Order: sequence, then C-alpha cells, then structure tokens
Amino acid sequence: MNRPIVTRFAPSPTGMLHIGGVRTALFCWLFARKHGGRFILRVEDTDLTRSTDDNIRIIEAGMAWCGLDWDEGPVAGEPSRWVGPHGPYRQMMRMDSHYKPAVQKLLDEGKAYRCRCTREDIEARRAAVEAAGKVFQYNRGLDAGKGCRDKGFNGSIPAAVRLKMPESGDIVLHDLIKGDIAFPADSLDDWIIARTPDGADGIGVPTYNFCVVVDDVDMEVTHVIRGDDHVNNTPKQIALYAAFGHDLPAFAHVPMILGADGAKLSKRHGATSITEYQAMGFLPSAIRLALARLSWTPKIDGRAVETAEEELLTDAEMIQLFDLADVQKSAARFDMAKLEWMNQKLIQRATWQEIEPHLAAFMPDAWKTKPDDWKAKAIQCTQKGKNLKEMAGFLEFCWAAPTEFDEKAVEKFMTDAIKPVLREVVALEDYAHDALEAAFNRILEAHGLKLKDLAQALRVALCGKPVSPPIFDTMALLGREEVAARVGKWV
Repeated sequence: MNRPIVTRFAPSPTGMLHIGGVRTALFCWLFARKHGGRFILRVEDTDLTRSTDDNIRIIEAGMAWCGLDWDEGPVAGEPSRWVGPHGPYRQMMRMDSHYKPAVQKLLDEGKAYRCRCTREDIEARRAAVEAAGKVFQYNRGLDAGKGCRDKGFNGSIPAAVRLKMPESGDIVLHDLIKGDIAFPADSLDDWIIARTPDGADGIGVPTYNFCVVVDDVDMEVTHVIRGDDHVNNTPKQIALYAAFGHDLPAFAHVPMILGADGAKLSKRHGATSITEYQAMGFLPSAIRLALARLSWTPKIDGRAVETAEEELLTDAEMIQLFDLADVQKSAARFDMAKLEWMNQKLIQRATWQEIEPHLAAFMPDAWKTKPDDWKAKAIQCTQKGKNLKEMAGFLEFCWAAPTEFDEKAVEKFMTDAIKPVLREVVALEDYAHDALEAAFNRILEAHGLKLKDLAQALRVALCGKPVSPPIFDTMALLGREEVAARVGKWV
C-alpha cells in the first residue's frame, strides 16, 4: 500500500464514551502516528432515536482529555464546523451530499433494488422459515423468490433499498489480527442499504453499514481498526466495496475487553466510561498506557517487555513500538489494580508542570491564584498519592482552617508536655526547609522529644487530623501567619 496511512475512530453518540472505544481509538491513533499518517474522528449518528448532541460533546471532550488529538474531524463544541478536506464529519450532515447519490448510483447500475416488502410480510415469512427449523434469509433459502430482487420496482411507492449480494462462493476477510475469515456468500441475504422513505420518489436514510463504506472511501481510509464486534458486518461491507469498484482497506479487528471475572466489561465491574476515570483522578497518560497494554504486547528488539520499568512506556515509545502484528487475538481482562499502579508510578515520574493542569480540576478556585512556586511545592510534596483526587485531598488543609478535629488524635498528641513546645514553634519566623529542620532539632533536643510527637501534634492543629504532607512542607504551604493562627488556638 503506497498511499499515506489514514485511520479513523467512528463512535456512535448513543451514550457515554466507553473505555473499549477509547482503546480502539488509541490503537488507531498510535498506528497513524507511527506511520506519519492521519487520524480522523468521525461521528456516526444515523441512530436518530439515541444519538444526541450532548453525547457528541462528551465524545469530543473525552477524546481531548485522553490526549487523542485528531487531524480531521469536528471542531469540539461547534457542530457546524470541522477541520479537514472531507467534511462534514457527522453522518447526518452527509445524507444529501454523499449517501443518497451513492445509493442512486447503485440503483442505476442494477446493483441494488427497491424492496416494497412490508415489515409484517417479512415477519410472517420469517416465522414460517423458523418453524421449519431453518434460519431466515431474505430472498434466500426457504424464502427464495419471495423477495423484490427481480421485480424492478421504481420509486413510485416508498420502498427500502437492498444491495444485491453475491449468491455463491466465499467472501473472505483478510484480517491483520485474526487472520483470514471466510463467509459463505449463500449465508448472507440482500441487506437494506437505505430505509423506507416517508414519501415516494425518494431514498430514505441510509443504514450504518452503507454509510461506513461511503465515508471510508471518501476519507481515503487505508486501515479500518475497530472492535471485533464488527467482524460480522465486514462481509456486507466487502461486497459493497466491490459493488462500487473500490479497493478494500486493510481490516484489523481488536478483541474485546473483559472484566476481571472474564465476562464482558460492564457496569457491574465498576467504571466503564472514560469520564468516570477522569473523575477518579487518573492521569490521561496512565489511561493511554493501561489501555494500550490490553491485548498488545510491545516488543523491544524482538523481545516482549518484561520488567516494571519497561512497562512504563512513554507516548513516544508506544508510537515507536506499536505494531498490529503484536496485538493478540484473544480478549483482554481489564486490571484495575494495574491501572492504579501505573497511575501512581506516572504521577511520581511526572514534573509538577505536567500534573498541574489535571490536578487543577480537583482544586477550589483559590488554586488558580497561587504562584507557580507554591503550586510546585504543593504537587511535589503530595506525589506519593495514588491519584489526583487523593493528592487534592492531601491539600484540603490549605484552603480553610479545620473546624472538626480527630478526637483520638487530640487525646493522643495534644498533651500538656507538647503545648509549651508548640508555643516555640509559633515563634519561628524562617520557614525555609533547612531553617525549620534546624529549629525543630534544637526545640526537640531541649525538651527531650521526638520529631513524630511534635509533627503529629502540629498536624492535628493545622489539619484537624494526624495526616498531611511532610510537616515542614505543610507549614511552608500555609505560611507563618496561618500556622501561628491555627496553632495559637491550642496554646
């Protein structure tokens, strides 16, 4: 294939952006980036009863948060605008310009036909076939000769349009992941490419499988990378490519994602939409890495990655190593513990500048007013947190003095012996780390105390509980005046 590589992610806006969809989008993105190609976001909204503008915005926002930037597609939040030469990138906006002319072309060439069969008629024939213990196929098998294929109906009566499918031989899918899959042509009936219109002399709304092929051809897609729930759609689409006289793209069907129990991933396994993982405080980089590793085993110099250090790939490393040949055929099990481990490791490795834009979403408005050196210290002293939400929780003490206190901690740490020591802490003026450490050493030695005794008492006074970032950092983040005000209430 000498053409530039083009991949696409084409979600249906009928609900939330599922992590399975994000994994598919990620594979498309990695493949396009590796080969210097184009990655397209296309919205397949022909399901008129379930597709909504709100769901489109959720998809766009989820993709943007994940860092899966698209080269062509809609402008986020602006339905009537797009970027790229093949727009619009919403299927319902392409009906009159792309799909209906393509349906008419097949009708004119005798490769498709109008079907006047009513739903009631088809259901009655289906019931008769199934009663005979056979599988119903429109105009095939026991239903042969009862369809509209050879009747030459015109458009004077509203009718659906069906594609004339091959009647013999095999339709073969050459899949880059699953290998060759053969579908006997006589097992596939003539399928509807356009629904029955409201009035005569018209073409109704084209169906999903039809629009997909028209779009992929128009947008010059070279590699169709999608979930393996689409495998059974592929023979229909292959026949449609042939009817149009177009070359096939390469197909790669990625396996589904299962829960830890081996069942199809669903709500009962926990979060399934990407927005839920965002709300739980995961870094986008952790989501990308964890999803990439589902069914993909990267190889370094021909050897599968093995060590924990090798597993923590950067985006650049994933792009360099990604190969569809290394994607497994079998389904992958989603491991929440592994995601949490990756997230914590990536938080620890990141710079404060990399973390700040994502942490800011969990912070109050006061965070925005803090200077960069303060934000840097706040992030650096909480990077042992498992996620951004936990890191934000460590910093709650920064925004307001505590009004409730851990009673057991008060009883344990706020002793009569510690209160004179707290007065000396209140008197300290230099809050540089080294200065605080030296002052604490002098105070502790003079009173015969250990650092943990003083630090825990200070935490209770400053935070209401014996948990906080390192005590010198906690004091520095609050500043001398605030420390004096909070500790002063206890002495």
